[in-house]
Amino acid sequence: MSELPELPPDLMTLEQWDALEVSHTWRWELSEGSIIMSPRPQLSHQRISRQLTRLLQDHLPDGLEALPEIEVTTKASFPPSVRDPDISVIRSHAVHGRMVRVPAADVALVVEIVSPGSRSMDHVMKLYEYAKAGIEHYWIVDAEAPTGEWFLGYRLDGDVYRPVAVLDGDHAVVHEPADMRFTLGELTV
Repeated sequence: MSELPELPPDLMTLEQWDALEVSHTWRWELSEGSIIMSPRPQLSHQRISRQLTRLLQDHLPDGLEALPEIEVTTKASFPPSVRDPDISVIRSHAVHGRMVRVPAADVALVVEIVSPGSRSMDHVMKLYEYAKAGIEHYWIVDAEAPTGEWFLGYRLDGDVYRPVAVLDGDHAVVHEPADMRFTLGELTV
């Protein structure tokens, strides 16, 4: 398999997306029919993802589960969009058979962990796209942000996200979709 697959000259369909044979040394997403490639996350990013996935799984109510790096269809109609959030909290009944991805309707929360080069994508593009897809909660974790801005929480209000007050000193305190309290330090150990 070559590093870059042969790509269609126009916007892609979901069928073309599914047929791609891609290198897993890159992270691939589909945004309104156009491919977005980014490098795989650094180890510190992976550590935060692992710790937060574990923390979420320990606190989620029955019927929800936290999974890292699963594809979420945020728009199925042409031109489609498929995202690969760092963590998704999905409804357990949504997992069946040999699914390739989950529809946004089965996702309660997406978490993006900011990497070098992803800040505007996570804070602007994905904020808009996840809201339009109807995903109820969106969290952004940014270990490089100033104190007081390392964790941002949003809740869907109509078809836009509204910020939720989540920081209490150096602790993030959330109540939906799980009741949790943690620090950035707990995510980076």
